[in-house]
Amino acid sequence: MKIALLLSRIEQTGVTTHTLDLTKGLIDEGHEVFLITGGKVQEDNSRIDAFYNEFVSLGSQVKEFKTPKGTFISKVIISVGSIFSIIKLIKSCNPDIIHAQSPYMTFIPWLMGKNFTTTIHNTKLKKNIKFKNPTHLIAISKESEVMSQKIFGISPKDITVVNHGVSERFGTSISKNEKDQLKSKFNIPNDKIIVGFVGRLTIDKGCDVLFKAIKNLDDTVISQSHFIFLGSTKDSLDYQWLEQNLEQENIDTYCTIVDFQDPKPFYDIFDIFVLPSRFESFPLVILEAMMSECATVRSQVEGALEQIQHGVNGMLFPNENDGALTAILEKLVLDDAFRTEIANKGKSKALTEYTIPVMTKNTLLVYDKIRVD
Repeated sequence: MKIALLLSRIEQTGVTTHTLDLTKGLIDEGHEVFLITGGKVQEDNSRIDAFYNEFVSLGSQVKEFKTPKGTFISKVIISVGSIFSIIKLIKSCNPDIIHAQSPYMTFIPWLMGKNFTTTIHNTKLKKNIKFKNPTHLIAISKESEVMSQKIFGISPKDITVVNHGVSERFGTSISKNEKDQLKSKFNIPNDKIIVGFVGRLTIDKGCDVLFKAIKNLDDTVISQSHFIFLGSTKDSLDYQWLEQNLEQENIDTYCTIVDFQDPKPFYDIFDIFVLPSRFESFPLVILEAMMSECATVRSQVEGALEQIQHGVNGMLFPNENDGALTAILEKLVLDDAFRTEIANKGKSKALTEYTIPVMTKNTLLVYDKIRVD
């Protein structure tokens, strides 16, 4: 099949990562993929460049349209022109399937009178004139399925839940020598339990909740632990906010902040992974951490109960409850056997349920529902 994926921008988000993983899965299955996008966000970020280059190296055909910029009038003119440009790009591909990874691009295939699908990644989406109900919708979690019915009025029969999948490369660890080199490069101690976070260094990701949990740790536990925050670039406001707060809480000596980069080798040195977000959808970092054999902890918000069975293959704590997070961290740091068991079962679940081939297979079943022969 020829498949056109509509992505508003290539940026450092889960939507871009998911689009990249889906592209790989579809191409591996022998399909032809066209990525129709507004291109890279204008940031000095090597990771975004890497995303773009990977789309190309996978064999997808990247077709770009102009995005609005400049004065209000200029933005309006460019926006109108971009609509016609996107329609022209879609027609030039002559796709069997149109998949709007960016939900607010759904009005394009709707204007064309074409069957299409879209994926609801964000459960906080609002009604918008640019969103048009698809022929069949992909929800990434039970919560996004419910939201799609409630907010957009989509019938349950027109929704399929397809959980995200991640690359199985996360299931193969780097060597001990590579781990030692990575720790040496960032001055990470070798004799500590490493607790990691990967994501935007922001309040919505619950970084402040983790600060408080660290601050409240028993002295015996904190002396055995080291925390790594892998996120925004050093010159960003998010990075500076995190650095200042760690100093104010007097926990900076137990923490290392690392510019955002490929998280794969970092997962391999994490013993425990924590995602304390205040809201989520179906976060890929949880799947990556589980597959990397980290004992994985997350807040009990959207997607949590699908990803983790508490006390079996991961740990959950009530949203914003830093006290509960402290108790979980103390248990995992002090109980080596429990931590190992949680990590092993998490990896097994991720490798069984959350791989790119599994996600791709389930996505292709949705394509079968909307394809017009």
